[in-house]
Amino acid sequence: MEQVDTSACVHCGLCLPSCPTYLVTGDESESPRGRVVLLNQLWGALAVGGPGDPGAARAVDSCLDCRACEEVCPAHVPVGHAVEAFRARAVQAGHRRHPLAARQAARYFGTERGLRRFQRLAQWAQRPAGRAVLRASARLGGTAGATSHLGAGLPEPVGRRLGREGVRFGGEGPSVALFYGCVMDSVYQTTAAHAADLLRLSGYRVISAPQQVCCGALHTHAGDPGQAQAWARQNVAGFAAAGAERVAVTAAGCGAALKEYEHLLEDDLDREPVRQFQQTVRDVAELVALGPRPPLPARLQVATVHDACHLAHAQGIRQEVRDLLRWAGYQLLDMPDADVCCGSAGLYNLTHPAMASALQRRKVKTIPEAADVVATSNPGCLLQIQAGLRYAGRTTSAVHWVDLVWQAARDAGAL
Repeated sequence: MEQVDTSACVHCGLCLPSCPTYLVTGDESESPRGRVVLLNQLWGALAVGGPGDPGAARAVDSCLDCRACEEVCPAHVPVGHAVEAFRARAVQAGHRRHPLAARQAARYFGTERGLRRFQRLAQWAQRPAGRAVLRASARLGGTAGATSHLGAGLPEPVGRRLGREGVRFGGEGPSVALFYGCVMDSVYQTTAAHAADLLRLSGYRVISAPQQVCCGALHTHAGDPGQAQAWARQNVAGFAAAGAERVAVTAAGCGAALKEYEHLLEDDLDREPVRQFQQTVRDVAELVALGPRPPLPARLQVATVHDACHLAHAQGIRQEVRDLLRWAGYQLLDMPDADVCCGSAGLYNLTHPAMASALQRRKVKTIPEAADVVATSNPGCLLQIQAGLRYAGRTTSAVHWVDLVWQAARDAGAL
């Protein structure tokens, strides 16, 4: 990938309060404007065949790619894409290896067979023997310890079928196909079925798109755009074959990736199918918020919202989730810094466990004590926040907003 133009950055500093790593460290090199300077230096080193300063590379690599800085930047400097482009070129030049976690993701994601393998691994992690192994590996630190820590966030129990197998198709209105995702499909199985029910209630006809694969977001973030591009082309073709007027997504990270396929495939000769596909992608909240809403009674549960980075910053979606939770009768409490990253960030909590843990603890401290549930919209956030809550001894649960709204509609007899 080519160097992304960041020349519009005037180093004003408006990005500093929005950057999670800067909030933790207070280090200028761990800020967006600092990384812009370091990126220019590192690209210069790559141009003459060198790896560049290792400290600068580490500072750039510690970026969560949360896109918070882009949202507040007056010039909208694309720091996220700039970091991804550098990672890809550094890997290509042999100065950086794909993280082990990214290589393992390629083994599990992209095919139904791989997802079932990942699902069995999650099920094993919940058995006594699996928990014992995870507890032992936690003492090792690094990626092994981070994986063990994250296992505490798994829902109980992890089911034995993929989420797509529970989706009920049909309905009246514009056609919409669900994008199942990988972790959502294998670990949070009920959410896809619940999303389909809410879409039908909102006046859509849910159809099947069986040829879909992984969105490629994890590989793009890790510096492996080639795999991501291959999957992107399969998804563009697969959803075109399904004939869906809309593609509905329950995972914020997947939605942001799908909406940016035109950037990912910018070197493809025929980009019109990509452009057409990209225009069909919507988060489920965007679609359900537009549909009819039968009155639902008030509920006793108190909810607070964590804004997933790639929903709030990358897609600009915040209010819809809150409006839908209020419609469903939940009492809402504001969470301070609701849109500050929880430390999940794709595979970040496995590749940068120390920073991810610091952000996880910070996030848990901001969750109101009176909240029964934390509503969010990304599987990584669900795992990260739930693990943090359990380690902190909190009884609050992290739940996808789709599941909360579905339960309210179901209890009221609307479904």
